[in-house]
Order: sequence, then C-alpha cells, then structure tokens
Amino acid sequence: MEEAVAQFTIPFAILAVALFVAGGLIWIFKDHGIDKIKHTEEWQNAGSSGEQIIYTTLIKQFRIPETQIFRNVYIPIKNGKTTEIDLIVVSKKGLFVFECKNYGGNIYGDAKREKWIQYIGKQKNYFYNPILQNRNHAKALRSFLNKEAEGVPIIPLTTSISRGNWKIKNLGAEDYFLGINCHLKDVYGSLSDSPEMAKYFKTILKKLAPLARPDDEARQKHIRQINK
Repeated sequence: MEEAVAQFTIPFAILAVALFVAGGLIWIFKDHGIDKIKHTEEWQNAGSSGEQIIYTTLIKQFRIPETQIFRNVYIPIKNGKTTEIDLIVVSKKGLFVFECKNYGGNIYGDAKREKWIQYIGKQKNYFYNPILQNRNHAKALRSFLNKEAEGVPIIPLTTSISRGNWKIKNLGAEDYFLGINCHLKDVYGSLSDSPEMAKYFKTILKKLAPLARPDDEARQKHIRQINK
C-alpha cells in the first residue's frame, strides 16, 4: 500500500511542478511579466494603469507592433528641459500622441480654459487642461523632429479611460477626448495613410527610441524640473 502511495505521489509532484512552470511562462510571456519586472513603476499606480489599457488596446485591437509604440517619452525642449508624453504611436497614418488621465471623482472642464476642477467628495483639486497640455506635447514633438517630420500628421488624443465622471464643454472638432466626444476606432479609421509618414517612418522610429522609458536618473531630473 505504501509503495502504491509513493508511486502515485511522485507523478503528482512532477505534474505540480510542470503546472507551476507553465503558469510562470504564461505570466512572463502572456501577461507582460518581463515588462512588469523591468518597469515596475509603470504597473503600480492608477495613472499608469490607464496607459496600460491604451497600450494593450493598440496592440490587440489595432494590430500595431510594440516596436511602433513608445511609452513615457521624454522630449527635449529649450533650456535643457524635457516634456513627458505618455504614449506615442508611430503609424502609417501619422503620429498619435496620447495623454492619459485616470482621475476619479467628478471632473468639470472647459476645452478653452486652462484650469479644470476635480471634486472627490468635498475636496476640490485644480489641474491643467489636458487637451491644452497634449496640444503642447504635439508642438514639442514636431519641434524636436523638425525636418524629419515635415508634413507628417501629429494627432493629440486625450483619454480618461473609464474612471471619473467627466463633464467637458466647448470641445472643438479636433479636440479628441476619447470616451467623451470620440472613440479611437473612429478617429483612426477616418484618417488616410500619410505619404510623408512613409517617407520619414524609419527615421522617426530611430529618433524616438532612445527617448522612451528613460532610466531613473532622467526621471528624477524631470521631476525636479516640474517641482521648480
């Protein structure tokens, strides 16, 4: 009897180990495990989770290769400073610039005003208009790329994902606020392939790659710049 139990226990142990290994491989390759290890800070807060949703949507639904999606891009601007762009997509239709806001509570904004208001219970917070913020990001990107993006469409897209109750007014025809006045599928589908994009495609990829996901020293420098 003991022999039979021992014979049963050994295969069961092997099966358990195999399942554990398989689970680990699934986590690494199917659930961004390697990315979670390399970029822990991007998987820990609510703001970053909004970027993750956009990132996954672009890959799975729009079939955009990961090599054409740049996250946390630090674009050099004047006086040695940088401006941070959440996501940049290099597409045959143009460059898509994403500003992701994953705020909760009740948010009131006017597309033409600089300050928006967030209410969480009785607490009131002001923050800079993300549409204007992202428009500035697009300008900074165009200035940085200079002649290597001449004529290339640069489309700023703001998104709140699904958190918060957003009440925004005075949105213009090109004030793309995903989930509020438009959807990514509609915006992407309405645009034609850009001949200029085909011309500068490889050059833009090469120029943006070193600016994405900077090391901790670069991030801390950027934070100090903002605090000043």
